[in-house]
Amino acid sequence: MRSRTVAVILPGMEKNTLTAVYDDDLEAVLKGLGIHGDFIHKRLRCAFCGDTITWDNLHSIIPDSGAVKCSCSRPTCVTSLLAWMDERRS
Repeated sequence: MRSRTVAVILPGMEKNTLTAVYDDDLEAVLKGLGIHGDFIHKRLRCAFCGDTITWDNLHSIIPDSGAVKCSCSRPTCVTSLLAWMDERRS
């Protein structure tokens, strides 16, 4: 069983709010966001580096202009995600 959390910024949430989702609940969240099939079939890509998103590297799920995007756990992508969040707080 997986034992980690994924950061999720859901559409409509306050700009400074993150929700942690445990791996046990991740499948339901992906289904609710309509991206479960793409995730399972490895069609999701990191918004920052383009790598395929998997169970092992999924770091965050983020809304962007009506779309749902993901970021991987590469340190450079985590840094890019933080910069993206800071930009939207402004």
